[in-house]
Amino acid sequence: MNRFIEDRVKPILKKPQMQFVFVGIVLLVVRALSSSMSVTNFSAIVQTSYYFLAGLGFALLLGYGGLASLGTGAFVGIGSFALHYFYKYMNQQLLVAIVLAIIISIIVSLLFGFVSLRISGMYLAIVTMGLSQIVVEVIKNFSEYASGTTAGFLINPNRRPLELFGYVLKAEDALIFSAVFIVLGMIIIHNLIHSATGRALLSIKNSETAAQTMGIGLIKYRLTAFIISGVFGTLAGVLSILFTRGANVSQIGLAFALNILAAVVIGGTKSIWGIMLGSFVIFGLDLAVLQKLNLGSYSPVINGVLIIVVVMFYPGGLIQIFTDLKIKIKLAIEKKKKANEEKRVWWQSNKKDIIKILIKEEKSSYKEITWLA
Repeated sequence: MNRFIEDRVKPILKKPQMQFVFVGIVLLVVRALSSSMSVTNFSAIVQTSYYFLAGLGFALLLGYGGLASLGTGAFVGIGSFALHYFYKYMNQQLLVAIVLAIIISIIVSLLFGFVSLRISGMYLAIVTMGLSQIVVEVIKNFSEYASGTTAGFLINPNRRPLELFGYVLKAEDALIFSAVFIVLGMIIIHNLIHSATGRALLSIKNSETAAQTMGIGLIKYRLTAFIISGVFGTLAGVLSILFTRGANVSQIGLAFALNILAAVVIGGTKSIWGIMLGSFVIFGLDLAVLQKLNLGSYSPVINGVLIIVVVMFYPGGLIQIFTDLKIKIKLAIEKKKKANEEKRVWWQSNKKDIIKILIKEEKSSYKEITWLA
């Protein structure tokens, strides 16, 4: 049995995909226990989960593509408003409305991606921020937007509660969707960054000229990165309206994009677990702790200090601390094992001589000498 666990079970559990599934299971357990949790804590978990999803997509752009886009808010807005519009006013099924929202986000992502082919760096951040504001303003000018700002599915006209296969969804059920989307998102990002696509994006980030010389298509991979990032942001918007039941886009402007950027930078731009840690630090602590203590206004200050400290001392993000600690513990264990092995080898090679000396000097009894042997 022990051998079966060592040979079959442990290798499976050590796979990253299984660890991602465990995250989804934890979220489902939280949903099951939601009735026994405080509203503030549960709300913080749900909101942090879909902010983490948006951060995953942004990390692919920044950490691997080197594309400093500030347009994440636009896609969150597309996800929330498109679901509201297609579900309530176009009378589409929930899953169909989500698919239509994703299609729109892909089209807008292509626009962002083509812009990135001409500019980069600080200018790309400025332009994508401008495009994001344009998208938000376009959404606000839809006549159907006003009914979606608060409880859009539940008020007249066209009252239509959220349903899936005949089951009326509660706000708490948004965490079930979060669990599914997050597990799939983590697996997709993990596979991408360890594939030819991830290596190509890193090559482009390091040197566009060298990457193109090696035959890497700049257009193909940049557009791919923007599309994936846009879809992840859109799904975050879908999750937000499933939970809040409102498609208000006034809170997803520049401040929101900068918070996503802060979460990715503080956690670690090239680590999935780092992004999760950063999302918890930026959003989770603010929602669950600071606002409860009426210290929410100090959140930007704390975030700013954290960014400075991380950039100066831990450029790999806070996850670097845990990685370094893990390496040190592993080295200490290996060093101790090596020292014990050296002692054992020395004893085996010198055991007979030591026993002879002890017998000769008559300093040990027969039992002690037998034990040593």
